[in-house]
Amino acid sequence: MPLTAPTLYAIAGIRAANREVKTFSFHAEPIARESKPGQFVMVWNPGVDEIPISIADIRGELIELAIADRGDCTHSLHQKHVGDLIGLRGPYGRGFSIHGSRICMVGGGYGTAPLLFAAKRARELDKEITVLMGASTESELLYEDEFRLYGCDVRVATEDGSRGFRGRVTELLSLTLAEKDFEQVLVCGPEPMMKRVCEITEGEGIPTQIAVERIVKCGCGACGSCDLGGYRVCTEGPVFNAEELAGTEFGCWKRASSGKRIKIEGARTSLSLSSVPPPPFTPEYEPMLATRLFGIEFTNPIANAAGFGISGKQLYRYAVAGAGAVVTKSIGMREQSGYPNPTFFELTPHSESYVNAMGLPNPGIRDYRLEIEDAKRANVPLILSIFGRDVEESRAVAKLAVEYPIEMLEFNASCPHSDFVAMENNPRLLREIIKAIREVAHPIPVAVKLSPNIGDIAGLALTLERAGADAITAINTVMSRPIEPTLDIPVLGNPTGYGGKSGRVLTAGGKQVVFSLYEELKIPIIAVGGIFSARDIIDYARNGARLFQIGSALVTQGYGIFRVIKEDLKEYLRTHGYKNIGELVGEAHRN
Repeated sequence: MPLTAPTLYAIAGIRAANREVKTFSFHAEPIARESKPGQFVMVWNPGVDEIPISIADIRGELIELAIADRGDCTHSLHQKHVGDLIGLRGPYGRGFSIHGSRICMVGGGYGTAPLLFAAKRARELDKEITVLMGASTESELLYEDEFRLYGCDVRVATEDGSRGFRGRVTELLSLTLAEKDFEQVLVCGPEPMMKRVCEITEGEGIPTQIAVERIVKCGCGACGSCDLGGYRVCTEGPVFNAEELAGTEFGCWKRASSGKRIKIEGARTSLSLSSVPPPPFTPEYEPMLATRLFGIEFTNPIANAAGFGISGKQLYRYAVAGAGAVVTKSIGMREQSGYPNPTFFELTPHSESYVNAMGLPNPGIRDYRLEIEDAKRANVPLILSIFGRDVEESRAVAKLAVEYPIEMLEFNASCPHSDFVAMENNPRLLREIIKAIREVAHPIPVAVKLSPNIGDIAGLALTLERAGADAITAINTVMSRPIEPTLDIPVLGNPTGYGGKSGRVLTAGGKQVVFSLYEELKIPIIAVGGIFSARDIIDYARNGARLFQIGSALVTQGYGIFRVIKEDLKEYLRTHGYKNIGELVGEAHRN
C-alpha cells in the first residue's frame, strides 16, 4: 500500500543530471518496495508546495527522483542540501507494462526520467531495449550514460544538431522504425511530441504506452484536478495505452490548476477547447430505489458529493457507474486556482478518513458550460454546487447558473478552508444570500450545504428554511489543522493550515445531525458524510434523509461503489418487506 500522507525523509544525495535537472535520492524503503516503472510520488517541499515527480530509478531501498528547475517549488528544491527533510508519499498511479522482447523507448527532455526505471526493469527481464532520446540541445540530454550502463542501444536527437541526429526525436523514430522491428513503444515527454509518436506507431501497428503529465493535487483520484478525458491521471494513469486516449483532448488541451481548459503549448491543432462528447446514456429504472423530489425524477437517490470531480466526463462516469444524480464541484463567479499542495491526504493509514484544503479551485461559472454539456450526456439530474462571498456575488453566480441545463442548485455555505469566512458563520448574511438566490433561481430548487462547525446547525437550518431554502445538505467537512510533529508546522497548503475532515470520521456525527434536522425541518434533507455502505444509507434514511451523496468512499472503493450499494439496498428492502426506499425515510422517529 502507498504512503498516503507526507512522510519526512532526509535527502541522501543530490547530483546534477543536466543543466536544469538534479537527481535527488532518498532512503525510503516503504516507497521503494512498492514502486513500479512509470509511477510517481508526491514530493512535499515544506512550507512551499507539493508536486508529483516520476520515479527515475530504484536502487534497493534508495529512490531516485529527477527534478527539473521549472517553477517556484522545484527552484526551492534545487536550493536544498543533503540531510534536508522532504516529505514523500506514494507511489501512486499505473505504471508501464512491459510486453514483447524488443522495445523502443522514446523520451523528450526531462520526460526521459521515468523511462530509465522502465529500461532497468526491462533489461532485468532480458529485453532488447532501444532508447531514442530527444532534446533541444546537447546540454539538455538526460541519463544517456545511465541507459548505456543498463545495456540499452541509445540514439540521440538534438534539434540544433549539437549531438547525434539533427532534428526531432519523432523524426529519429521514423528512421529507426524503417530499420528495426519493435513489439512495443514506451514514450514520455512533451505532449505534442507524444501525440506525434502515437500517430507514427499507430501507422506501424505497434502497441504504445504513454506517460502523461497533468496537475495532480490529491494523488488518489478524489478531486479530479488531473482529469484527462474522464480518466483520473493520478490513479488510472499516468501511463495509458494509446488506444485509451484516442478521441480525448490528449495533445490538444489540458487543465489549469483551476480546472479551466487551456490549450497545450505547441499543440498541432486548431480545435477548440470542446471535447469529443461521450455517447448518450440513460440509466435503467429501479422501482425500489426511484425517488421523486421537487418534481425531479431520480432513478435512485445516490449521487457523488460536491468536490469529487471537476470535469463533466468524470460526472458522466459516475452516472454510468450507477449514480442517480451527479453533483458538480463548487463553482464561483471567478476562476481561482485553490491552495498550494498538500491539499488532500489520509489522516492515518487505512482509516478512510481524510483532510482536505483545496481552496475552492474552479474555472468560474462562465467557463463551466463545457463541463455541464459533457455531464448532461448522462440522463440523470445534475446538481450545480455554487458559492459566493456576499449577496451580490451569490446572486450573480446563481443567475448565470440557472441558464444552464441543471435540475438543482446547492449553495456551499460551509467550506472550512475558503479564503473568506464560511457563510454559515454569519446567519444574517446567509439568510439574505438564500433569499437572493431564491429570487433568481425559481423554480429551480436550492439546497444549502451546512457543517457541524457552527454551534446550532438545526437552528440555522430552520432559519434558512424560512428564507426559502428547498433542502438542507448535511454535513460538510469538520475543521481540522494537522501538524507535522518534527517540523511543527501545518501540513496543509492553506496559509492558515486549516482544512476539513471527511470520510469515516464523519459517519456517526453526520447521522446524528440528520436526525436532529429532521426533528426541526419540513424541507427534505440530503445526507453527506461518511457514507461507505448500504447500511450507512439505511441509517441516514431512517434518521430522515431523502437523497445521499458519496465522497470519500470513492477513493477506496472507486466507481463500483454505486452499484454495490444499490444492490445491497435492494436486497435489504426485499428482505424486510419494503416496496421503495422512501418508506425508510424518518422511520427512526416513528419507532
